[in-house]
Amino acid sequence: MTIYKFGMQWVKGEGWTWRAGYSYGKQPIPSSEVLFNILAPGVIEQHATFGFTKSLANGHEISFAAMYAFPKEVKGTNPMEAPNQQTIKLKMHQFDFEIGYSF
Repeated sequence: MTIYKFGMQWVKGEGWTWRAGYSYGKQPIPSSEVLFNILAPGVIEQHATFGFTKSLANGHEISFAAMYAFPKEVKGTNPMEAPNQQTIKLKMHQFDFEIGYSF
């Protein structure tokens, strides 16, 4: 699978570091394989990230990061049933937030 990623980081005065990124990867699950991929439905193709770190006076840092994965779905027929009678749909849409403190 080929994945394209773009990210940037910039350091602002007073101990601030800001980050942003974007990732795109073409769908790895063909519609003929949706039954098998119910166990691990990684169907998302695009996500965007944002975050920052603030350095504190005592050498510690506090960080925040957020990720938004754009909705994506893959549909296919169930090969264990009579052809074209049952459709399986895998759909994902995610948010992720992280807060960290390092010392």
